[in-house]
Amino acid sequence: MKTVTEIFEMVAEGKSYMVKATSFLNGMEKLRFRVSVNNSPVCIFGWDEGLDRFAILKDARDPEIHPATEVIIAGKLENLLAGKQAA
Repeated sequence: MKTVTEIFEMVAEGKSYMVKATSFLNGMEKLRFRVSVNNSPVCIFGWDEGLDRFAILKDARDPEIHPATEVIIAGKLENLLAGKQAA
């Protein structure tokens, strides 16, 4: 799988965010995204079966991404993935 970095802007809770998301496959061939918000340290998003959506799997940053912002980023990642599969 070719690693691709997508950059997009979003607004959550009245604040503007610049998001960089780089796709990769982990050791078990599961799709993950390295996500940086406003050039912050990276957190890892992956598919969460319990939530039935992309969610943060690892976030060692302080402060962590707000849950509402996480949901918006997850939706953007899903749309990016759907667009690539349709192409």
